[in-house]
Amino acid sequence: MKEPLAWYIAGPLIGLVVPILLILKEKQFGVSSNYRYIISKFTKNPAYFNYNNNSDGWQFSFAIGLVIVGIFYQLSGYEINGIAKLDQIDTYIATTEFYNLKNWAIFFFGGILIGFGGRWSNGCTAGHCIMGMSQLSKTSFIATIAFFIGGLIATYFIIPYLF
Repeated sequence: MKEPLAWYIAGPLIGLVVPILLILKEKQFGVSSNYRYIISKFTKNPAYFNYNNNSDGWQFSFAIGLVIVGIFYQLSGYEINGIAKLDQIDTYIATTEFYNLKNWAIFFFGGILIGFGGRWSNGCTAGHCIMGMSQLSKTSFIATIAFFIGGLIATYFIIPYLF
């Protein structure tokens, strides 16, 4: 298993992208808005998907770029600090053949539901925490607090009893 890019590198990079997009391009950094963009290419109803989607094409290209970079990184075999230690969840995933090809339908439909939920709430967790907080949005501030409370509850009161 590969370790992610160190927080002290990834954090500042994200922190620089947000104001650059806002100041230079007047665009918001986000990926969940691609759900609306993709669906709008196939339908004009309901009205939520009937909008001028020409301005959102760059976000779709950005999301495709993320997928391509992830594939190249995975195929490269590059590891930052060697093999990461497996914790309880990784062990569970490894022993239950979580990434088996027969689970593709679960991943596919789960991804659709996550995309729908992200758009329904006007942004995903990262979008609210990064973009919304940088714009001093009251709803993003409340959402971020709720995400952290939910994460703490899951970490200390739910997950320990599942594994």
